[in-house]
Amino acid sequence: MVHLGHRYGEVGALDDVCFDVGSGEFVALLGPSGCGKTTLLRAVAGLVTPRVGSISIDGRTVTEDGVVRVGTADRGIGLVFQDYALFPHMTVAENIGYGLPTAEPARVAGLMALVGIAGLEERKPAELSGGQQQRVALARALAPRPSLLLLDEPFANVDAGLRDSLGRMLKRVVADQGASVLMVTHDQEAALALSDRVIVLEPGSAGGRVIQDASPIEIYKRPSTARVAQLSGGAVLISGVASGTVVQCAFGELTLIEPREGPVELLMRPEQLHFEEDSNGDATVDEIQFHGAHHHLRCTSPAGLLDALLPTSEVLPAVGSRGRIRVVGPVWALNR
Repeated sequence: MVHLGHRYGEVGALDDVCFDVGSGEFVALLGPSGCGKTTLLRAVAGLVTPRVGSISIDGRTVTEDGVVRVGTADRGIGLVFQDYALFPHMTVAENIGYGLPTAEPARVAGLMALVGIAGLEERKPAELSGGQQQRVALARALAPRPSLLLLDEPFANVDAGLRDSLGRMLKRVVADQGASVLMVTHDQEAALALSDRVIVLEPGSAGGRVIQDASPIEIYKRPSTARVAQLSGGAVLISGVASGTVVQCAFGELTLIEPREGPVELLMRPEQLHFEEDSNGDATVDEIQFHGAHHHLRCTSPAGLLDALLPTSEVLPAVGSRGRIRVVGPVWALNR
């Protein structure tokens, strides 16, 4: 898409959005509510016609400056809605086969096996769990062999315990089918775990705009702005003064990932912050939460309130314990 822009009346939705999705690539759109993620997905699907800019799919311009050149049905896309939008009166097999121009029982059966719902052919959507409904919706979207699959918040209605397994299934299935994927999500864990690239949008007065387009690890370790840092995971941001690869801050002298000069804003992820007990320390444990492999320690420190991680295999300090925050590894600096 090139220079895409759209407004709803006087309210800006998209502002000069440009990016592409390569063949077989899995791209996630990440951003807060109101940044235009859903409008962008609906524009690609043909459910919204952007006022300016163009969208091309498989070399064909499907919309250009407010004019629809290729309708939704002819764009070669599959769409999985947030609420799955299954037909309640149809069986699982009928739902999956709905978009096929002619009956292809073997195609339907093959997709059911691929997404792990073989044996549920005759059930109705109301008889399925949320995870099973999601698998049906995915199989239905893939049935016509689309070149591009659009996913709208695919894990919004799935229990947290199922998200990892469904995410792995999703990645495997779309790779097997050779489809490119454009996924809208506010779930940073899903965006980072599943995608080849993450495109971060932020709202502006003229509409949502792209503020970073990079690999998941680049987004996480080297975000372009404080907003991207906060959208992509737990973030502790403090000020410092840099001189080359050395920076002075509330935690003393630290090493930078890349050299900088002058005032900077430093990003530290919770896994980089370790609490070490010391009766003469300048940090205090205010709260402890258990999170499986780690305890999250909410601490008052020279840099303010922050969360440090402590592996559950280590001795747990008591609430009220004093100590010091040790920063592990080099840190990323944002220009102020």
